[in-house]
Amino acid sequence: MSRILTAAFGLGLILLLALLLAFRHGHAVDIHRAWSADDIQNMQRLRFSAQGIADKNSTNELLRRKDAIELGQRLFQDKGMSGSGQVACATCHQPENGYHDTENITFRLDPEARHRAPSLFGAALQDWFFWDGRADSLWSQALAVIENPKEIASNRLKAVRHLCAQYWTSYPALLKGCQQIPDAPSDASPLVAEKGWQALIPAQRENINQLFVILGKSIAAFEAGLLPPVSPFDLYADAIAEGKFTDAASIFSEKEAAGLKLFLNTEVGCVNCHNGPMFSNSGFFVVATDMPDQPEHDRQHGIEQLFNSEFNCLKWNRPENCAKLLYINKDSSETVGAYKVPSLRNLRHATAFMHNGSLKSLEAVIEHYQNPPTLPLRHIDIRPAALFPHQKEQLLSFLTALNADISHKEVK
Repeated sequence: MSRILTAAFGLGLILLLALLLAFRHGHAVDIHRAWSADDIQNMQRLRFSAQGIADKNSTNELLRRKDAIELGQRLFQDKGMSGSGQVACATCHQPENGYHDTENITFRLDPEARHRAPSLFGAALQDWFFWDGRADSLWSQALAVIENPKEIASNRLKAVRHLCAQYWTSYPALLKGCQQIPDAPSDASPLVAEKGWQALIPAQRENINQLFVILGKSIAAFEAGLLPPVSPFDLYADAIAEGKFTDAASIFSEKEAAGLKLFLNTEVGCVNCHNGPMFSNSGFFVVATDMPDQPEHDRQHGIEQLFNSEFNCLKWNRPENCAKLLYINKDSSETVGAYKVPSLRNLRHATAFMHNGSLKSLEAVIEHYQNPPTLPLRHIDIRPAALFPHQKEQLLSFLTALNADISHKEVK
């Protein structure tokens, strides 16, 4: 009799466990069924898509040229253009780490640097470049870095001379002006080598500028192909849109789904700025991480630099192709202390956050938005997120679901 009771008890326990597991599974699936039509639509807006790259890079006629892309990839790795011969684009934007500066190389090159180098994945989908938006195209961004004394630290004649010496025979169709490059002076640029630049005749300056622009556009053509691999979030968004809720439950945990729900809540505020396929609207906002004693690095200063740049859209294109520059927001009350909204994708290896790297973890970032500092006599574009401790953990869990395998070998 006792054996029968023991067996019955064991069978009952097995059935109970099976029921609990079934309930648990059903409960999990129900959580993933709870999205509204608006939520699903918003997820699809965040799901990565490469659409729009051609439109956002319409000023680069080399964007789809195979020879330009190949040349750009080689230039991206080439340290020979730099003043020291030791620095290339890839020095900070490390291919093996998702084209991200995970080792704070930016600050090693310039101990006083206030801005960190972000990942280049999806950079071609941006409207503005640098944290202050002082460049309006991916190609002009590359040129600014080359002549920055604290980055590549070169000048345009030196860079063009290196371009022609190393690559002209391989890409003669692209580099037609190389035969007209003067032997002297050794350095020339209106920005960093003015004496040499003044020694050149106008035709020489124009030819150097044309080749310099081809250099920048070739690098940008390569960078335009750096697209982020599919993340767990992208797979989850597709599963939900297709009604595959069991699949969705195997992709996202309940905690991650709850974090996504918080992220999409406009009252929490994340999605108000971090929207679009790169989780950035390319806008500029005051989030109280700037340095009030050094306002020259904010959006207001970026706008001034942008209009003074000889490589902005209006200098190289017809006005009708430069709408975003023509209608730029110049209101200083909104741009002082404002910085560009960064992407939230693939932050796994990031060691510093915000424009100046002042916060060292995602937990610290969430806490910053939970309790943002005040700025006397200045506006701020964020309000306290008002999250409970468990909600902070949920949000953090979701943010990790934006990571993907960022091996450069997988970039198409």
